[in-house]
Amino acid sequence: MTGVGVFLLRHRRWLAGLLAALAGLVNRLTPLDLVQFSDLGRTVLAGRFDEAYAGTFTQAGPLQLVLSTVVLIGGHDGMPPALPRVLVDVALTLGAMAACGGKPIREGLVAVVTLLWLLGPVPWSGHPPEVLIPVLWAAAVASEERGRWWASGAALGVSALITPLAVLGYPCLLAATGPVRAARTMVAATGIAVLGYLPFVLSGRFGMFGHVWPVVPGTVPYQLGLHEMTWWARLGQAVVVAGGCALVAYLLRGRPVAMAAAPLTAALLRVATDPQQVDYYWLPVSVGTVLLIALLPEDFPAWRQVSTAVMGYLTMLAATTDHYMPGALLCSAGFLLAGVRLRSRSLSRPTAPVRSL
Repeated sequence: MTGVGVFLLRHRRWLAGLLAALAGLVNRLTPLDLVQFSDLGRTVLAGRFDEAYAGTFTQAGPLQLVLSTVVLIGGHDGMPPALPRVLVDVALTLGAMAACGGKPIREGLVAVVTLLWLLGPVPWSGHPPEVLIPVLWAAAVASEERGRWWASGAALGVSALITPLAVLGYPCLLAATGPVRAARTMVAATGIAVLGYLPFVLSGRFGMFGHVWPVVPGTVPYQLGLHEMTWWARLGQAVVVAGGCALVAYLLRGRPVAMAAAPLTAALLRVATDPQQVDYYWLPVSVGTVLLIALLPEDFPAWRQVSTAVMGYLTMLAATTDHYMPGALLCSAGFLLAGVRLRSRSLSRPTAPVRSL
């Protein structure tokens, strides 16, 4: 390896962090809904719970409203100031590299894919707090593997306080435990989420579930003949998304890569089946993509590691097109073929014990 290559590997995290900071500075996107969420977050902080969900507009969780207020402090014209943009971008990049377990080449691949996402729609196209959702899902799986069901439930509950649609990723717990224990943790998570929304419900003005989404042409609901979707209609979407997440989690149970594969499946299926086509839907996809590359087994052939990284780039390209549904489905299939083995005699790390109940 040349001296330049040695230098780049030795200082890879410093260089990646610097490039991420620059990406945060040059990204001039105005996040969708951030101003409205920030205003609503102020009502939450002021204790005016009857205002945050008075109409049907607010589909974000109370935690996202508060975080939006924090992110927008010092901003103008709906754009966050430079400091949070830089801090968030650097944290996403270095956090992704840290998940690689100190493998230099893997860290390089992850850094490149992360930086490509940061130069595109992530995380400032809208709803920036939602980048935390797949991280919380993965943390829930890791905690469940260690027998800390209470921590796992807390992570899932917090994710639902960012957006209620985060419940679609709850079945990722099947990667670490059996259905009975997973159900127990899901009940605990649901209890935490209910407590978080309860003050707004008790205020007497809670219109979240009265929202109706117009169906965009080219989406799955449009192909099914729907022109609008209510929360009741979204139950069908929930079956597909949560079912796909559960299937992947079960097939890969006990393996480190499942912590990324199951959340990524839920995120991609949500994009593929949603009645809307909005850039910020790809935020959880981006994080799941990077985590999958980071957690690939060490004995994976180099060509498969590179193929998975290329799929990460193609997923980013899919996010910039108007063909969300076919793009998300093709990326789901591509990741499974390139980066996931359903059977393996040896893994880089021992297969984690799976609790059977």
